[in-house]
Amino acid sequence: MDNLKLYQLAHDSLLNLATEEGINASGKNDIYGCVFGRDTALTVLKILRAHKKQPNTALLEISKRALLSLVKLQGTEVNIESGEQPGKFIHEFRKTDFGHLLSGERPWYVYPDGLMRNYDSIDATPLALIALYKYWEATQDNGFLLAVLPAVEAGLNWIVTYGDIDKDQLLEYEFPEERRFGGLSVHSWTDSHQSVIRHDGTFPAYPIAPIEVQGFAWLALKLWGDFYLTQSPTFAHKIISFADAVKRKFNQKFIFKDYGIYFGAQALDGRKSQIQTVTGNPLLCLWAAYQGNGRVESIVDERYIPGFIKRTFLPDMFIEDAGIRTMSALAPNFNPNQDSYHNGSFWPILNGLAIEGLENFGFVEEAEKLKTASLKPFAHFSSPVELYIRNAEGYSRYCNAHGQTSCQDQAWSAAALLDMTTV
Repeated sequence: MDNLKLYQLAHDSLLNLATEEGINASGKNDIYGCVFGRDTALTVLKILRAHKKQPNTALLEISKRALLSLVKLQGTEVNIESGEQPGKFIHEFRKTDFGHLLSGERPWYVYPDGLMRNYDSIDATPLALIALYKYWEATQDNGFLLAVLPAVEAGLNWIVTYGDIDKDQLLEYEFPEERRFGGLSVHSWTDSHQSVIRHDGTFPAYPIAPIEVQGFAWLALKLWGDFYLTQSPTFAHKIISFADAVKRKFNQKFIFKDYGIYFGAQALDGRKSQIQTVTGNPLLCLWAAYQGNGRVESIVDERYIPGFIKRTFLPDMFIEDAGIRTMSALAPNFNPNQDSYHNGSFWPILNGLAIEGLENFGFVEEAEKLKTASLKPFAHFSSPVELYIRNAEGYSRYCNAHGQTSCQDQAWSAAALLDMTTV
């Protein structure tokens, strides 16, 4: 399947996943056929990047509708049972088809209006803030800007208050002990329980600070900090100061050496100890790049960036016809089997964001190498698949013990593919 056909596949998939309420994460018959905040934000950001290369008014309008829907679903109060907090963007919204979340000992919380709104995501808020900024930057739609500014301010305030649980200038999440209803134990994008198991086989103590979330939050604060310098200087200095503090703490706490190469810890646990599992997530910090004063900057100190890239392209992480793994094949909790969700599987959205991060900092050869590797599975599956496994037997879709398989049409995979094939 050539790039033109892959582009059309991605484009058509996105149109099919669009609804009046935004963009569903997957097809209506798949398990994730509803709105997810994180997925929507990243899907829109990839659409905007493709739009910059090749304008597409239909996808731009879908993106606007999706972002306005996220704003309507933004948290307004503290509800410990759903994870809602003022200014926090939603994780998952379902009007129907949530029976599977109501079974078991701890069913998920359903609001009195009969709808399921869950906010168990630490990165949906900074990602939504980045997407809102980038949409306005791309369109200069001031009507849109005025409509979303209250949500922007609430989201920025959430980052510097609720997002920093223990007031150490890093973003963390926890699952409150007093919560009676169910939910997610892991609130970052690799949100399966097994994905953050420590090397000794135990689950880390809360609160947990994932590496990539610090980069997302830093970028959101930097972008909107620039905007508010002329609108509300006091507020601007508040969020810029927090961004600077996050960056300082990040480079003090997350960096370690693996095989003599500088790299980023997967997360910090509640004791501020590094979880030194090698994952693809540090490259997401390079995706979250800020451009200003004629230079490109990320939360990662410049001296560490070459190490991040060198370590990621070692054979335990990079496969030439599959891309970058979610987790190193050398990690104690690596799973090479078909039921590997985040423990060594391959996700198109991770690779798509990593390609952009490499390009941001001039690693063009590595970006092309990763793009070539990432396009092969799309052609194999003939769909923007959610995730896949690559082993000696070849490609396979994820499938767990309960028969759940990777979604055939995933919005952020389609958006990543759209960006890779837009010239």
